[in-house]
Amino acid sequence: MNKRHLFLALSLFCFGFWSWTSAQESSSPPVEEKQIEESPDLSAEFSLLQEEVKKLRLAEEEESTKAVTPVQIQIPSINVDTAIEQVGVLDNGQMGVPVDENQVGWFEPGVKPGSKGNAVVAGHVDSKTGPAVFYELDQLKTGDDVTIIDENGNTLLFRVTKTENYDTKNAPIDEIFGATSNRNLNLITCSGTFGNGGYDQRFVVYTELVDSEIKSTVELDVPTNVTLSGNLLTWHAVRDDAVIGYRVYEVIDGSATRIESVPSHARKSVEVTNEQASYYVTAIDRLGNESAPSE
Repeated sequence: MNKRHLFLALSLFCFGFWSWTSAQESSSPPVEEKQIEESPDLSAEFSLLQEEVKKLRLAEEEESTKAVTPVQIQIPSINVDTAIEQVGVLDNGQMGVPVDENQVGWFEPGVKPGSKGNAVVAGHVDSKTGPAVFYELDQLKTGDDVTIIDENGNTLLFRVTKTENYDTKNAPIDEIFGATSNRNLNLITCSGTFGNGGYDQRFVVYTELVDSEIKSTVELDVPTNVTLSGNLLTWHAVRDDAVIGYRVYEVIDGSATRIESVPSHARKSVEVTNEQASYYVTAIDRLGNESAPSE
């Protein structure tokens, strides 16, 4: 899939009154351009044949039907039940924020909730008049539930996996917005001490989809008969039409590095050169699911 250019800076995640009343009057420093990949470009990685590319696109279309356009969020443990606005990137390169301090904003150019990747929802912690929608976000703990509802009343249930508090300059943009094979929803607000530049910290709640109707992981068979003869590594194909290729990893001192991607229609072998290393192979399906390592 194509990469998107997201213009993000952690200064944009401060949802206090001074940052959202007027984007044009914002005194935020210049934003940093980040290039975040939505998902692995499997057709490029594995040099797929035309028929395989067609199957890949059909699988991606089927995958997209599992996602929803969110209109409402419910977080029972902190009594949040509010509407969701769609926000994007402003003309000045900044991420949009919710107009209403009692609603939240979903970053629409990113991932839809329910699809693979990191969907992001942000809300104000306070406003000129007092506490706002995410004032108690820092009270969430592992195991708490977050429900997303679409315009048709369909619901997706997410569960908190962890919470983190970051200094503005050190928050991990890729972890919050970047590609992942999980179906995540990340909630953001500002925290810490308020000063001339706004709040100096960002609070992030990481959640993962637990809706039983959507299977988030796929168990692929592991490549077998992996053999190293001299400098030639060979293996047997996985008998599964969904498998589009294989990844070969080199292991040195316990650290694994991917060294080759082999399409399913190619010969199941690669030349390796490091006599001190060990190697394993994994299978990849059309949706980017990866099998366990070969033995």
